[in-house]
Amino acid sequence: MRALLASLLLAVAGVFALAAPASAEEPVITHMDVFLADRITVGDRVTYVVTIESDPGIEFSLVQSSLPAYVEVVDVPDTTSQPIDGGRVRITMTFLLAPFAPGEIELPPMTLRYFGLEVAGGELLTPPTQFSVASVLPAEPAFPPPRDLKPQAVIGAPAAGWIVPALAATTGALALVVLLIYLRTRAWKRSRTAFVPAPVLVEDLPEDRARVVLDTAGAGFSLEGDYVEYYSSIGVTVRRYLTERYGFPAFALTTRELEAEMLNRGLDRWQVRVASGLLEQCDSVVYANYRPAAERADADLTAAYEIVEMSRPEPQPEEAAAR
Repeated sequence: MRALLASLLLAVAGVFALAAPASAEEPVITHMDVFLADRITVGDRVTYVVTIESDPGIEFSLVQSSLPAYVEVVDVPDTTSQPIDGGRVRITMTFLLAPFAPGEIELPPMTLRYFGLEVAGGELLTPPTQFSVASVLPAEPAFPPPRDLKPQAVIGAPAAGWIVPALAATTGALALVVLLIYLRTRAWKRSRTAFVPAPVLVEDLPEDRARVVLDTAGAGFSLEGDYVEYYSSIGVTVRRYLTERYGFPAFALTTRELEAEMLNRGLDRWQVRVASGLLEQCDSVVYANYRPAAERADADLTAAYEIVEMSRPEPQPEEAAAR
């Protein structure tokens, strides 16, 4: 009798065990691939493919704030799913990213947030990556380098007996010089008119003024290493340049307002994105005590030069011919 009762209890327990749902497992990132061209510049596409294994019914989304200010998500991620062994699914998420800063880009771990009915929700971190963005500034300088001087002419040895004629020629030349000075002085006293040379007109463009300040900021940072002073100079110079070149008060706008104003005025999208990303970087250093690596600081200075040079007016035909 006892044996029969025990068998019944075991059977009932087995039925409940089969009816009870299995505990859900947390999703995991199993693989990540990065696809990019051999040489990429500002605004080019970089493809990130993240592979995740999880239980069915779990949704994933990218936390935009996990990306640095100079990297932008170009489009909505493409997501595919396929079943695998153990009742799990393999999810593939493809992201298109665009960097808007030159130099070495150190992309920190991207944060993927997930939630579902069977899990409490949480976050996954992708592995950090690094790639290089080439500058769009021309490799050659804007003006050709100065040419070398022509070699000096070779003068032969003087013939014998040259001393007396040379002294006579020198005396005559001195007398002629004295006579010319005397005549010149008399003419000046008579006319009393001072000669004023015509001023030499040098074109002073906003781009040239901005480059001078940026050159000074870069030299000061290499000597002092003062991040706040360095990034303050970059931010102020970029805003002042945009104000002078495009005629709107860029210095009085927040970074987001400035980005919207530049887009409304039809400025180049790359220049807008580079400027907004650089100014956000400046704000982080000046106001949030952020300290980027020295390589990143050099790249930010290059980005400031690119913002300035992207809108430099093309030289007129007569100016190009003169150069």
